[in-house]
Amino acid sequence: MTEKSAQELFELAMRHIYGDGVPEDNVLALRLLTQARDMGHVEAAYNLGICYHYGFGAAVDLAKAYALYLESAEGGYGKGMELMGRFYNQGIYVERDRGQAEYWLKKAMESSDPAAVEEARKEWERGPSR
Repeated sequence: MTEKSAQELFELAMRHIYGDGVPEDNVLALRLLTQARDMGHVEAAYNLGICYHYGFGAAVDLAKAYALYLESAEGGYGKGMELMGRFYNQGIYVERDRGQAEYWLKKAMESSDPAAVEEARKEWERGPSR
């Protein structure tokens, strides 16, 4: 058996999350995402954050989710940047900090990911949560 690349592990994990041609299995997906992330795959780090944020294949752990979102954002992943902006703008897990929110939302709006750009714009227009 040949060793899989980070991208192959990531793609297989996503197939298991959605049950796309393979059994739906969030626990296996979590293991595969962890392997891909450990190989430097920033989108895997983001999706691993989703798993810990919402409890897919693992217990909800906002500290882990935040750390993984930050890792993906610092790695240049647009959706990670947008979520960091949202966390700071809305005070999710962290203290509200409009400066940090604006920093991450601006970076997301400069990313090449149209979905991240759109969501960051919406969050920016929403302004700081009260």
